[in-house]
Amino acid sequence: MKKIIAILSSLAVLFALTACETADDKKRNELQAQKSQGETLEKRNLEEKRKREEDPNAVAYVYKYTAMGNFIGYWVAKGKISSNGSQRTPQQEIHYTCSSGGNCTHVVVDGPQDDGSFGSDEPGVFFFLADGTKVVLGDNNWLYSDKPIALPNIPQLQG
Repeated sequence: MKKIIAILSSLAVLFALTACETADDKKRNELQAQKSQGETLEKRNLEEKRKREEDPNAVAYVYKYTAMGNFIGYWVAKGKISSNGSQRTPQQEIHYTCSSGGNCTHVVVDGPQDDGSFGSDEPGVFFFLADGTKVVLGDNNWLYSDKPIALPNIPQLQG
């Protein structure tokens, strides 16, 4: 008898959870299914970008310039240039609650940052030099290239 009750309880929970799909969810899923699933130039570009960014031995050139547009130097970075706002966990979580009648609602709440703290993330980017030095740029006055750019009299910066 206990097994039957356990099975029926499990089925009731499963039914309640699957009933939480809203009309908006169904519409979004239908629209996504209609999108182009074939090979496109955009998909090829994104894949090439991902391959280059994920190469831990890639060399990148990060040029720093002033608010007036004058270049002041550059770093030779090893690996990917990353956003300070990048997180390994979702920044928001969706909490669902369903009543016994099958009515479901959801609430979006802030999730923790990777370090366990809550709140807004830092602006800017960070990267590593070949010697392991971490460089953080807190503004948007920088230019990235995977090849050197010929700029006269621009010194290479150190960590």
